Amino acid sequence: MRLNIAAACAEASTIWKRDRDVIAAVGGVFFFLPNLAMALFARVETATVSTTGGAADDQALLASMQSFLIDNAPMLAFQMIAELVGVTVLLALLLDPSRPTVGEALRIVARRLPVLIAAMLLINVALVCGMALFIVPGLYVIGRAALVMPVLIAEPERRFGDAIGRAVELTRGRVIQLLSLWALIFVGAYFVQTLLQSLARAASSGGSNPVTLGMVAIATSAVSMATAIAYTLTRAAIYRRLASNG
Repeated sequence: MRLNIAAACAEASTIWKRDRDVIAAVGGVFFFLPNLAMALFARVETATVSTTGGAADDQALLASMQSFLIDNAPMLAFQMIAELVGVTVLLALLLDPSRPTVGEALRIVARRLPVLIAAMLLINVALVCGMALFIVPGLYVIGRAALVMPVLIAEPERRFGDAIGRAVELTRGRVIQLLSLWALIFVGAYFVQTLLQSLARAASSGGSNPVTLGMVAIATSAVSMATAIAYTLTRAAIYRRLASNG
């Protein structure tokens, strides 16, 4: 059966309109604030890379990326876990059979946090390995793993491996559809953030004005929050539709 993406997006929009106060509050705490802290306080060392390219420039860029990851490892880990908690709290509010309150959803997620972190790490490792193998396998992982978290939350009786198998089963034959939707969400957000950063550089002598940098950090963090919310709501709506059909 072909997944009706338009209907799933309409359902996600309905969920947002119905529960936007709660969703925005959860998103503000777990998506917006961690992204803003990362944007304002991350240590960044700019690599000097010439426009001619070459092995030396590639090595300099790689060294800069490695330095960023090492210098900001604690903040990056905090941001990832905060986003994971935010996503799964929203999924619990929408999908958990017990229909929890926000406080109850937080307790559900806290009890299952080790399993959720393990799933996140496994998906990320598979994604990195897939991207290293000429990108296409990585895209496949994105499509097949999209419903792992919804399954773990909505079907708590399933064991870890069984939940992953269930997610793979639900997405069978629908990878291209799901990737197309995720691309619309994330590529659109990327272009908005890039535009905001370009405008900041144009308006503040290369982007060095701290006031402008702060405004851009707030704006890009808001875009990141909106993206995470949209991604989570559409995954919840898609899971509901696919699970209801067996």
